Amino acid sequence: MKPAVQIIFSTFTAWIFCACLAQAEGVLDGRVFMGMIGPEENPDLEDSLHFSDGHFWSDICTRCGFVPGRYVSEGTDDGVRLSGVLESDDRGHFKYDGLVRDNGAITVSIRWERKRWYWTSSRDITFRGSQTPSADPSLAEARSEMQGFDPTENPLCARF
Repeated sequence: MKPAVQIIFSTFTAWIFCACLAQAEGVLDGRVFMGMIGPEENPDLEDSLHFSDGHFWSDICTRCGFVPGRYVSEGTDDGVRLSGVLESDDRGHFKYDGLVRDNGAITVSIRWERKRWYWTSSRDITFRGSQTPSADPSLAEARSEMQGFDPTENPLCARF
């Protein structure tokens, strides 16, 4: 194969590969799920999960200093599996592992861990909800809104 043709072929192959990855990572983009978050046996706080630009975030978590994180997703026979991590500089991180069913129902297992200098706190929580009919989540807006939140002034953040 001539070098020019080889370069064009390689560039085209890389473009298709990247396009497929972007589609797989952002399959939930543009969707918002309303529901309840809290202890596995009894989620007790209203919350919502937003997906945009290959990232996800929770309203409660962003108010408590957890920044939107990248997510990955995979279509399965049961629905769309997702996983991702939300991190905070001083409150630890949440590892999300969930399933969105074809009917819009979502169930997410969340493992919260916070390392301290002498031990690591951890807790298993859950989010259960359903897709809202109309939504237009914006990653840029979520990041901008976070600038106005002070987690020390929010009593919900004491749980994390």
